[in-house]
Amino acid sequence: MRLGSSALLIGLGALALAGAVALIVAPRFGAHEPPRPVVVTLGAQRLTILSAYLRPEARQGGARAALDLAALFPDFSPAGDVGDVNARTDLAERFARTVFVTVAPADSSLDPAERPAKLYQRFLEENSWSHPGGLVARAFAAGSPFEGDELYYVAPDGREFAARCLRPDAERKTPNTCIYDARLGDLDVEMRFSAALLSQWARLKAGALGLIEAARR
Repeated sequence: MRLGSSALLIGLGALALAGAVALIVAPRFGAHEPPRPVVVTLGAQRLTILSAYLRPEARQGGARAALDLAALFPDFSPAGDVGDVNARTDLAERFARTVFVTVAPADSSLDPAERPAKLYQRFLEENSWSHPGGLVARAFAAGSPFEGDELYYVAPDGREFAARCLRPDAERKTPNTCIYDARLGDLDVEMRFSAALLSQWARLKAGALGLIEAARR
């Protein structure tokens, strides 16, 4: 959950798409594996989560530097526990519903809730526009570290929610992906999702953070 450039965001979008494809077409991601609880430690934090949320390499549990999860919007059920997905939905629809969550021990960087006002503000263009879901949208200025991105946030300061998204581009081969970051106690949580879900930001936030909160109990 370190700060990154637009190139990083584009790379994450491509990785998210690759992950979605793998979740759909590769049985090794657990489509036919009975889900079981897995205990993982991140720093001093202990999480217990169903194996169907996890990539195969994390399903043995134990200590990890970070943990990658995949869930399906809107109920945040495990993305790897959906049975014969090819008979139930197509690839594009499934990707649009797949939410990727990365959890790691909190670092010393600026709290994500403070980033819109204390970091992003100085790089944003003056013009703004409204977005479904009650969000305010502003583009990052050319030549800034976040050039090519747009910021969607809850007014006035983005503390409640703020996501960086790639600017729409019909010629881009990677999807229009958004990233939302949050600090949950001693954990940093990063959520990556399709921009098509942006208007559902409140449900996305509640689902991702609720999933991690439940895993901590």
